[in-house]
Amino acid sequence: MMPRDLATSSESEPPERDTSLWRDADAPDCDICGGAGYVRLSRPVGHPEFGQVRPCGCQQTQQAARTERRLQRLSNLGPLSDVRLSEQQSTSEPLAAGCQYADAADDASGWLLLVGRPGSGRTRLAAEMANRRIADSREALYFVAADLLDRLRSAMSADVSGSFNYELLFEHVRGAPFLILDDLDYVSPTDWAREKLHQLLNHRRSSNLRTVLIAESPSLREIGLQAMLTDLVTLLDLSAPSTADTSQRYWQFGGMTQQVLQNYRFDNFRAHGLGGEDDVVNLPMVRQSVEEWTAQPSGWLVMVGETGVGKTHLAAAAASERLHAGDAVCFAVVPELLDALRASYGGGDAASFDALFAAVKDVDLLVLDDLGAQQSTDWANDKLYQLCGYRYTKALPTVLTMNEMPDELPPRLASRIMDTQRNMLLRVNAYDYRTGQPPRSLTETARPRHQARRYPRR
Repeated sequence: MMPRDLATSSESEPPERDTSLWRDADAPDCDICGGAGYVRLSRPVGHPEFGQVRPCGCQQTQQAARTERRLQRLSNLGPLSDVRLSEQQSTSEPLAAGCQYADAADDASGWLLLVGRPGSGRTRLAAEMANRRIADSREALYFVAADLLDRLRSAMSADVSGSFNYELLFEHVRGAPFLILDDLDYVSPTDWAREKLHQLLNHRRSSNLRTVLIAESPSLREIGLQAMLTDLVTLLDLSAPSTADTSQRYWQFGGMTQQVLQNYRFDNFRAHGLGGEDDVVNLPMVRQSVEEWTAQPSGWLVMVGETGVGKTHLAAAAASERLHAGDAVCFAVVPELLDALRASYGGGDAASFDALFAAVKDVDLLVLDDLGAQQSTDWANDKLYQLCGYRYTKALPTVLTMNEMPDELPPRLASRIMDTQRNMLLRVNAYDYRTGQPPRSLTETARPRHQARRYPRR
């Protein structure tokens, strides 16, 4: 029902506030309409618009806010609804290209394939693309590909009286004006998954619906979507950082900050140890081996030796070399890393823990310093096994430093470390740089029980 008193569009003074029962409780306290929400057009008698009313500008603002909230609910962004890039980020390449794609008209042709290593900002850019469309009152739909397939699979077996049966959900995604599919290369490549993804994307391609595909690699052959990557798909690669800017490609757990890391190099490593050439055992050979491995890292590099023999120096030098070569690097003192993981996990923020753990697992080069110094609990052993098992399976370059031989660790982890077909194991014998004490392996009375053991190449 229309309010009792309406302001006209030509009044110079704001009308009295509408305090009647006709006014909504949440109506804006507007200086133009007095909270009524409408204004009467000031037209002469006989004019076609004489006596008509129009929504006030405050109503239009409120309607835009309601539209944005509705689009946010439908977008499936969840916690990503508040993720936005700064103005500087959104205008700098390559992020600006993604923002321009989102800003283009809905009838513009072409898809976007967004690739980059974990931590390169793929999902953050995707959230910015969706949120900037929603702010412009345009639809956007976001799904992690594996989650979408799980929901489709569940909907197939669910009661059709549910809010979203299979047909409704599939049509909702298939016909979305702007769809973002994240983490495509983490989809389990089953025949059913390939079929559903092909049906979905083939329809969108035929209907010229704008689509953003996100993956680590530009190859989608494993999940059967390589044929979709035609000339109409634009590749946007976020994984090629500038070698001059290392601040976004290095993080640490412990005291090895980037400033400290710069002090550790191969050329300032004292290969003659503390006491000169007479005290040298195998330091020159170890340094040469680590330097050669760093030039073309493959598999794991494991250094075992007493405290103070230079293991951390060589590990830091390797990390510094790879960082300046363009790799993303994480240098972690193992007890400090476990504390950080435990803190993120214990805080109840599962997303924070998952993001941190995923970043460490997938970093180009991971240094685990002082492995074996951590408190041996079931939780710590489980997380270390998950981390090392993942990197072992993918043969991701990893540097381990230890004071004890690997066979002192839990068997599942020790077996992978001592795999000499994949890993380089170096036993560091030298005098302690700090105290000048000889290594136990050089004394007759303190020879470790594993000193005589040899690990032949299988």
